[in-house]
Amino acid sequence: MSETMTWFAPDRTAADPAELPPLAPAGPPAVASAAPVLSVGSPATARLLLADAWLSLVGPAVPAGGPGAGLTESAIAHLARLGPRPPGTRALVDLVERVGLTGHGGAHGPVALKWRAVLRGTGPLTLVANGAESEPVSAKDGTLMRQRPHLVLDGMALAAEALGARRVVVWLHGDDDGARAAIEHALAERRHLPGADLPVEVVSGPSHYLSGESNAIARAIAGGPALPTLRRFPGPGEPSTVVQNVETLARLALVARGLVPTTVLATVLTPTGRRVVEVERTVRVADLLTGVGWSLGPPPQAVLVGGYGGTWIAWSQVADLRMDPEDFRAAGFALGAGVVVPLPPGACGVTETAAMTAYLASMSAHQCGPCLFGLPALAGSLELLASGRAPAGELARLHADVRAVEGRGACRHPDGATRLIASAVGVFADHLADHAEGRPCQSVPRSVFPMPQEQR
Repeated sequence: MSETMTWFAPDRTAADPAELPPLAPAGPPAVASAAPVLSVGSPATARLLLADAWLSLVGPAVPAGGPGAGLTESAIAHLARLGPRPPGTRALVDLVERVGLTGHGGAHGPVALKWRAVLRGTGPLTLVANGAESEPVSAKDGTLMRQRPHLVLDGMALAAEALGARRVVVWLHGDDDGARAAIEHALAERRHLPGADLPVEVVSGPSHYLSGESNAIARAIAGGPALPTLRRFPGPGEPSTVVQNVETLARLALVARGLVPTTVLATVLTPTGRRVVEVERTVRVADLLTGVGWSLGPPPQAVLVGGYGGTWIAWSQVADLRMDPEDFRAAGFALGAGVVVPLPPGACGVTETAAMTAYLASMSAHQCGPCLFGLPALAGSLELLASGRAPAGELARLHADVRAVEGRGACRHPDGATRLIASAVGVFADHLADHAEGRPCQSVPRSVFPMPQEQR
């Protein structure tokens, strides 16, 4: 196991129950049926966050002010709001399929489809709650774990019981001390609650871009490095690992109680920091931005959606899209993990794309040709184009290298870079042509987007 990982396995008998005050009334009784009466909508009980969070420009989801600063729901408050969780049975698979629960780590794949594949295995199963947000701007998962750790842990317990997991792990980035503290405190509280969850291990992995990727997590949990590898399906009787994003598990905890949230969590980059917000899926992107303080006069040139491995979308195409994954999919885009980064007027989309590609190249696994050679070549071409120093034919070489790298990596990391570049080529086509002809932007020579310090 990598020396950068630290482990916490709670002693479920260490504390005295007298150390905690008596439980408040639990509110409505638990929904024990596998097919509860569903309440579609987002009343207070069906929401995920306690409040919006205001954060610094980059790094873990440490509150910097605003209504969400320092808010953490205790076990007592959690029970008073929702009551005890129901048991996790195989019928839960049918329920998540019926409500259409999808993963919220970015891909939005059907949870029931993943679970049915897991249930076909015959070996011991490890369930991992993934709270390691790799996208530099994203902070929804860290905020959720800080504010409502018991909602995440309820969902994790339900999934573990429904799938028959023998081992349960919460996976975090090593630099996210706040999320780790919130989860560990919540686990200590749960030792005194009615019912018994499986013991939970809290693992802090390396704080780099790839350590939040599901294959990297599975590899690390099995004792290897936290680096992605080609997906391999376990044979009969072999151990397997299923990774679920913490927001997905929090939603599961509500669905199992008969509550179906209609909101989406988003991390929006503002001129002064990041805002993590929970909004209805009917909210337009333009209204989301004005709601967190962006002025739309003039509006952004474009919006980067999904993070630094995401997609540029022109303002004319994105302004009226609703914050609904289905709306984005119908328009040919992906909302991903809900990262929304406007490009302010006067900033240079080519310069920003070059800086993000350089960051992604520095974060590669160095395990295959596209990572070792392709990403640095793409970053080098974009640096030349952004500076206006590109030799003749550099833009054509960029196009050719994107085609050569796309879909050929040992993992999906190179595809994030090629997706970013391909979208930039489309959205900033005229601007990019000016750069290629030696006419770069003069007003904003450097990137204005925040970049993490852990480039290597």
